[in-house]
Amino acid sequence: MMNSPDLPLSPERNAIRTPSSPSTVLLSPEAPTLAWLVVLNGPRRGKLYRIERRGLTIGRAEDNDIVLEDETVSRHHARLLVESGIGRPQVYIQDLASVNGVFVNGERVVRRLLEEEDRIAIGETLLVFKHL
Repeated sequence: MMNSPDLPLSPERNAIRTPSSPSTVLLSPEAPTLAWLVVLNGPRRGKLYRIERRGLTIGRAEDNDIVLEDETVSRHHARLLVESGIGRPQVYIQDLASVNGVFVNGERVVRRLLEEEDRIAIGETLLVFKHL
């Protein structure tokens, strides 16, 4: 017997499962946001960092998601926060009271919504924000 390509197979006994009603798909908290940071200079040049729903941290300490070996970077310098938005999640960058600051497109910021192609300077490192 051939299976219809439009009807998914149930894992139980490979039976055909017929859709009975519309359902809501819940994404796990770790689902990707389809956003990245790309390192533009320094020893990590070209490295991509995927931004997940839990966000990420940037700093000199080893417990950060992005570790920057740069004495001008605070141990816990900045974090990216992901919040629900209309159509797609919104990503914010927040300075964690660092000494030398976080700069987006040349402007020092405390917290800012990131937009496609924003350039983020943390210490000597320049990153670009990419969002699909």
